[in-house]
Amino acid sequence: MTYYEMRAPIYKKLPAVIAGIALFLAGAVSIGGLNLFGGYFGFGFLPLLVLAIWPRHANSLLSLAFVFAAGLFTDWATGNILGQWALVFSLVWGVLRPELRSTPYSPIGIFLIWLATCGLALVLLTISGWFVFRILPDFVSLGRQMILASLLLPLVLLLRHSLAKRFSERDEWGA
Repeated sequence: MTYYEMRAPIYKKLPAVIAGIALFLAGAVSIGGLNLFGGYFGFGFLPLLVLAIWPRHANSLLSLAFVFAAGLFTDWATGNILGQWALVFSLVWGVLRPELRSTPYSPIGIFLIWLATCGLALVLLTISGWFVFRILPDFVSLGRQMILASLLLPLVLLLRHSLAKRFSERDEWGA
């Protein structure tokens, strides 16, 4: 057993850097989408997957800087209201507070956290969009994005698990 305060600083910064890079990559992928069966399925909720599985022992200040910067990047890249995704990412990360978890999430816990993340994101996107444009968002499109991201959740968890084994940081990334 290793005490949290006794760890070298690099062990708290490396998970934040890796997760921050993954969040930037997910923000870049969220620009595109798929046309399937006459419907458009966007990847807008894909960065929220990275936030739902954020490492527990990541440096808090560095994590918050990556989360906010990735939100601004996603806003800029997708042409949304500047600061909307930054607000969503920062508040979702602040509500989840991964550094306060004592143990990794179970698969059921990850699914419940994912549902809470989607719900909070929907509320924040609706409120911020209403105050800027005075119209409600397209809930059908947001629902399709949420369904697509939910289908990708097991794949993202498998990818995270394989990365954790590769870096021998199983406890850092969760089970």
